[in-house]
Amino acid sequence: MTKTAKILLLLTLVLAFVLRVWKLGDNPPSLDWDEASLGYNAYSILKTGRDEYGNFLPMSIRSFNDYKPPLYTYLALPAVAVFGLNELSVRLPSAVFGFLAVISCFYLVRLMNPQNIKLALLTAFFLSISPWHIQFSRIAFEANLALSLYILAITLFLKSLKSGIFYPFSALVFALSIYSYHSPRLIIPIVVLGLVLLYFKRVTGKLPWFLTFVVLLFVTAFPVIKEINRSTGARFSSVSVVNPDEKLGASIAAMEFDRLRGEPFGKILHNRRLVFGREILAGYLDHFNFDFLFLTGDPPGRHHAAGMGMLYVTDLPLILLGIVFLALNFKKKAFRLILLLFFAAPLASSLTTGTPHAVRAIFYLPVYQIIAALGLIRVSKKSYFKYVFCLLLIINFLYYLHQYYVHTPVEYASSWQYGYKEAVYESEKHYGSVDKIIVTYRYDQPYIYFLFYNRTDPAWYQSLWRGYAIKRAERQYDKYEFRNINWEQDSQMKNALLIGTPEEIPDNAPGITREIFFPDGTIAFRIVKRI
Repeated sequence: MTKTAKILLLLTLVLAFVLRVWKLGDNPPSLDWDEASLGYNAYSILKTGRDEYGNFLPMSIRSFNDYKPPLYTYLALPAVAVFGLNELSVRLPSAVFGFLAVISCFYLVRLMNPQNIKLALLTAFFLSISPWHIQFSRIAFEANLALSLYILAITLFLKSLKSGIFYPFSALVFALSIYSYHSPRLIIPIVVLGLVLLYFKRVTGKLPWFLTFVVLLFVTAFPVIKEINRSTGARFSSVSVVNPDEKLGASIAAMEFDRLRGEPFGKILHNRRLVFGREILAGYLDHFNFDFLFLTGDPPGRHHAAGMGMLYVTDLPLILLGIVFLALNFKKKAFRLILLLFFAAPLASSLTTGTPHAVRAIFYLPVYQIIAALGLIRVSKKSYFKYVFCLLLIINFLYYLHQYYVHTPVEYASSWQYGYKEAVYESEKHYGSVDKIIVTYRYDQPYIYFLFYNRTDPAWYQSLWRGYAIKRAERQYDKYEFRNINWEQDSQMKNALLIGTPEEIPDNAPGITREIFFPDGTIAFRIVKRI
C-alpha cells in the first residue's frame, strides 16, 4: 500500500471515529427502551452476575419478553463499570464496533480484489459517512454489533483461503455474530454455504483447517442453538409474517368460496404455503423500495435522520451503474460474492412484519457501498463527473449532518421516549413525601427508565420478583406503579404523584408540579402531586 493510500485510509478512519462518537451521549436525544434495558441489565450483571429477572449469566436477555441476544449486554459491562450507568456507556460499544466495521470493510474489499486499492478505500470512505451505518453505530442496538462481527468473520474466512490458520478465528467471530442478534442466525448459514460453494477448490485444499472451522462454529454456537426455541422463537413469533391467525383468514374464506361452487383448484391456489410465500416475497422486495433507500427510510423515527433515507440520493446512480457492472462481470468470483451478500442481506427481515425494516436489513452494509464504489470507479475516468459527484456528495453529506444534529433531535424526540429521564428526576424530588408514584404506560415500558436512571440496586430488585411472574404492564415495585392513568379516579388519590400524558391529565388539574416538554414545545408529561 502506497504512502498516499495509507494517509487516505487514516483520514477515513479519523472521520469514521468522529462521526460515531461526537456527542454520543446527547444525540440521539434520549435512550429508547431497548437501550435502557440493555444498559440496566449490563449494570445488573456487573453488580450481581444476574439479569433483572435474576437469571445467572443468561444466554438471552429476557427484557420485555422479547429475549434479546446477550452479547451486547456483556460487552457493555466494561463501559458501565468505567463511566457509570448513563447514555454514553450504553452506546459506546456500538460506536466502537461501528468504527471497527469500517476497518474490516477495507480489508474485506482488499481480499476480494487485491489489485484495486482504490475500490477498498472508496468503500471504506462510503461506509464511514453512510447515514445508515452512522445511525446504528450511535445507538445501542444489537444489530450494529452483529453487522461488525459479520463483516469481520467474512474477512477472516477470505483470509483463511490463503492461510488456513485463520479458519478458527472466522468460526469464532461468526459465532459471536450469532450471539449478537437474531438475523444472523438465518443469514450466516446461507452465506457460509455460499462461500464454500464459491471457493470450493480452495476450501477443500485446506480441508483439515476447514473442518476445524465447521466443528468450532457448531460447538461455539450450540448454546445459542439450544436457546432458539425459547428466545428466538419468542421473538420470531411476535414479528413473524408467517402468522396463521393474521394471514390465513382470507385464504380460508377463498377456499370455502371455491368449495361451495365446486371449483377443483381452490385448495391449491389458496394453499397456506402460497399465501405465506407471497407474503415473504413481498417483504423481500420491499427492501428494494427507492423511498426506503433514498428518500424517507422506514417508519420508525429511530432508524434514520429526519428527511433522509437509509442511503444518500447521490448513491443511486452509482449503485445502478455498479449493479450493471457486476452483472456484466458475473464470472468473477469476487463479484459473485458481492451479489451473494447483496441478495442474502434482507432474507431474515423478509420473514417479519413491518418491511422494509432498517434494523433487520442492516446486513446490506457494506454491500451497497462496495457497489457504489464500483460504479464510481467505472465512470471516474471522465474528470468532470468526478467533480460534479464530489460536489453533490458534499452537499448531501452536509445536509445529512444538519438534519441529524439539528432537526432529528427535535422532530423525532417522541420516538426516542424523550422526557423519561426528566420524569424520573422529578419523581425523586417528591419520593419522600408521597406513598405512591403512578407512571403512565402510554409510552410503553416506563419501568425500565426508573430502574436505569435511579440506578436501582439490582440485588434488591431481583429479590422483589424472585419466584413471581413479572408482567409487562401494571408492574409494581416499592412506591412505583406503572399503568395508564384514569384521571377521574386517580385524581381522588392522596399522597400520590401522578406522571401522565397531557391526554390523561388535564391542563387545569390542581397540583401540577411540572410539565415536561418535548424539544418542539409540545408536552410529553404532566406531573401532579395529590396531597
